[in-house]
Amino acid sequence: MNKFTEFFFPYKPEMNEFMFSNDQIEYDKCEQGLPIPPKEHWLGYGKDQEEHLSDAKYDVDIMLDILKKSGFSLDVNQKILDFGCGAGRMMRWLKPYSEFNEIWGVDINSELIFWANQYLNPPFNFVTTTTIPHLPFEDKYFDFIYSGSVFTHIDDLKDAWLLELRRILSKNGRLFLTIHDFNTIKELDTNPLYNKLWLKNHMNECELYVKNKYKFSVLVYGRGPASQVFYDLDYFCQSLQSYFEILSTTINAYGHQSGILLKRK
Repeated sequence: MNKFTEFFFPYKPEMNEFMFSNDQIEYDKCEQGLPIPPKEHWLGYGKDQEEHLSDAKYDVDIMLDILKKSGFSLDVNQKILDFGCGAGRMMRWLKPYSEFNEIWGVDINSELIFWANQYLNPPFNFVTTTTIPHLPFEDKYFDFIYSGSVFTHIDDLKDAWLLELRRILSKNGRLFLTIHDFNTIKELDTNPLYNKLWLKNHMNECELYVKNKYKFSVLVYGRGPASQVFYDLDYFCQSLQSYFEILSTTINAYGHQSGILLKRK
């Protein structure tokens, strides 16, 4: 039986002491005027700065279009949460909304959050959290919550996390999340853009995955925060219908992942 204790990823866990200097490194800046993190903080998104930034902008544009089609637009005096923000890959493209809205990012990776707080705060706010389904916000605090490629790594605690996000989502708010599903498998198998994608090779090492494509409700490869979780999209939606209204599902809303837009019931 696999054992894991990765509740969060501490900053420099090999060190017994650390400090942050008042001096800041001069990083390149994006067109929003915000520092671009070093490549080791990209989490594999993009082979260079241009691709890292443009892919994130594309993901945000698709997400905002899905949001708008549901009759909900980002306006003023709203609170927005990026659940699993990394070093602010998507958040930077929400800077135009930051002057009149409160925008937060949370992640279990302390090093990324430390960097983001040092270089992207203001205009954004960041806090390190854990894999335990709890977030340090009041009930119904956020008008819009989004989560790109996070539920692709949550196995046993999926429902607990969805209920926690529901707790902090406002009455008429929206929750947007992405998952691996059967369309993801199709894309990995047939789209030449993904021929060299690490995920395709990684999943093909899993005998359970290779022998049971399109035959499961949930399939997990690996455990803990590094797991890869795949769903039958219909099963995923049915599993949360008692506490969420499903507004839309969109294939390829986040690369090869499908996007699901929800609101409280």
